[in-house]
Amino acid sequence: MENGVLGSILTTIPRGIARLGLVGVLACTAPLAGCGDDEEETTAEGGEGTTGGETAGGSTDGGGSTGGGATGGGGGWDGDEAGGGATAGGGDAGDGAGGGTAEEPNPFGTSRAEQCRQPDRRPMSGSAQSSFDQGTRYARAGNTAQAQQAFQAALSADSNAYKAAYNLGVLADREGNETQAMEFYRRALRIQPDYEAAADGMVTIFLRRGSVPDAVAFVEPLARQNPRNLHLQSLYAEVLVRAERYDAAWNAARTALRCNERFVPALTALVKASLKQGRRELGESILEQALAIEETNAELHYIQGMLYREDDARFRDALREFTRAVQLRPDYAEARMALGVAQLAGGNYTEALQNFQVASQLAPGLVAVHLNLGDAYRATKQWQLAKRSFDKALQMEPNLAQAHFNLGLMYMSAGAEFPGLDELQALQKAKEEFTAYRNQMGSRLPREDISEQYLADLNRQIERTERRLERERAAAQQEAERGARTE
Repeated sequence: MENGVLGSILTTIPRGIARLGLVGVLACTAPLAGCGDDEEETTAEGGEGTTGGETAGGSTDGGGSTGGGATGGGGGWDGDEAGGGATAGGGDAGDGAGGGTAEEPNPFGTSRAEQCRQPDRRPMSGSAQSSFDQGTRYARAGNTAQAQQAFQAALSADSNAYKAAYNLGVLADREGNETQAMEFYRRALRIQPDYEAAADGMVTIFLRRGSVPDAVAFVEPLARQNPRNLHLQSLYAEVLVRAERYDAAWNAARTALRCNERFVPALTALVKASLKQGRRELGESILEQALAIEETNAELHYIQGMLYREDDARFRDALREFTRAVQLRPDYAEARMALGVAQLAGGNYTEALQNFQVASQLAPGLVAVHLNLGDAYRATKQWQLAKRSFDKALQMEPNLAQAHFNLGLMYMSAGAEFPGLDELQALQKAKEEFTAYRNQMGSRLPREDISEQYLADLNRQIERTERRLERERAAAQQEAERGARTE
């Protein structure tokens, strides 16, 4: 009989629950470069986002992803204090029953702690460790080239230095090279087959690409082959939530919680499962208990902020939670985007821009990052930089209607201030972009979408501007004719 923190929750697996739409705080999570969303979710979340008639502001935060490592422990360089090691998140997998729970006798003669203890991992050689530590320092300082050299040196000194291979994957992912990142993650897993940080990195890229089946197919055998790795069980649970296989997700999380009922990554997976199933009260209850166990977990604060953001009256609370998440994890791209969105909504454009700029370095492969950054540049009237960011988003996703909407807002706001355009040209550009947005949205376009009003206003402004320019040309011509007669 299970008892303790989640005894009442773990005794029953939810069944027959309706599959509801994606809740704002439910998405894949990225240890490094953020996590993209399913095609329709990439730009439709974010509360204050410029999603046509659905919202009123100008930014998205990545589709409401819950970032911070799919198991809640990833997100940094392995070797950092905040790194994705096996001990993150409410106790090591080797803690047995964990959380002070008494060991239960086992009919086969072994205790639960013995059943749950994770095998020891081979340490790096001394010379490799020295290079690895140097690489971590370079990485923290943002010196990518030297970090790469140091991690490569660690691998040369010890071909089994799986953490160095993983960190090289981190660097590649942050540079937007997903293929190379996956090669390094796979190399780390060949060395250490149950290495949860590398598995998390692989899953993140699959989900960023919108390939949930590939993510499931990848992590499922790892979880089954390594039942004592609680992080892998939690990662599996989160992927199953994305696949809307909720019963299986609860089972996977319970596998980890049987060994350690205070294991925060598994509790986090249950929070997401509950919220996506529409069981908000249960999700909030588990979230509260998880925060009581690990108040310094950045992902939990991010999720709490996303929940607060759904209530306009709790805007300040959401801002506080996002700020806390970023303080705890400066490399938490999704939290930075959510914080930036809130800052934009509050008129704090400079700090919002700074957060989006950092997020763009952490997650260059995430489309929402470039939409956010473009909106921040638009808010600070840096028109050409705004256009460059929106164009980048379109380059990454050519059918991204949201980028056209944001470009329309940019041209409409800039007017004659946009370099190389006069007022009429800017208005016509805005009209073209809103028209492209509506065409690409097609049947998905909400009734009475705000773009319809924008186009009506633009048509009136274009007509007035054309009449004014015509009057000015006529007046100039008359003045020229008068001047010619006086000569």
